[in-house]
Amino acid sequence: MDRDLQQLIEVNAKGRVFVTCSSRGITDLSVIQYYGDVIRQAIEAGVSGDASPLAFNRLLDEQIAWLEAELDRERDAREEQANHVKVDVESPQKREKKESGYVPEAKSMPEKLADRRAGMDSLLKNECVSLKLITPGQAKKMTRRFLGKDPKVAEEEVVVELRNTLYSQIRQFIRSHKGGPWSSHNAQSDLRMDIASTKSVSAVVTLTQHIFNERDEWLQDNKGGLTGRFFGGRFWTKR
Repeated sequence: MDRDLQQLIEVNAKGRVFVTCSSRGITDLSVIQYYGDVIRQAIEAGVSGDASPLAFNRLLDEQIAWLEAELDRERDAREEQANHVKVDVESPQKREKKESGYVPEAKSMPEKLADRRAGMDSLLKNECVSLKLITPGQAKKMTRRFLGKDPKVAEEEVVVELRNTLYSQIRQFIRSHKGGPWSSHNAQSDLRMDIASTKSVSAVVTLTQHIFNERDEWLQDNKGGLTGRFFGGRFWTKR
């Protein structure tokens, strides 16, 4: 990426993030810096194919809108927790914690976001790559797309891509093996519905593992125990 563009992104992202955080009473420089880095990285990844000022401004506006929504959610969560503590302040559990001196450690906003992304990052880089739904390079790009986005929204986008890849591979297998274990119209229809119904990365991984087991068992029963068959553009060995 052009150095001038990088500098433009960094300066504008930090400035907008600072103003947004300050307007909501956030003065912790570590939090402000964290969100500045997150949004800068998200914009850099987004403008890699289109470095025009228009694309940059559009991405910056989108990321700031996400940040505003994220900070508002955090504020609402803190207020709800504070109200709950007021109502339950004299419960036996509260008294016990007060007497023991134990105080639960509250996680910062960056830590909460990192926790919400951690599970999806691991599945993409490990299980999804192992199952050949994506390549290691694609996994890295997908995890970068989580930056600067609500993890739930980012996951929905990734799930669509994983479902499409899985269905494409299955369709190739069905065509080259006269249906395989899904030779009937109803079986293929049920399979398509199962794939379409997945809403999370973990659900796609679980379903893929189940489908591959069905495929491998059918190959074992119908192909004389061959060690591998062509599937989804690759040679696959029985797991």
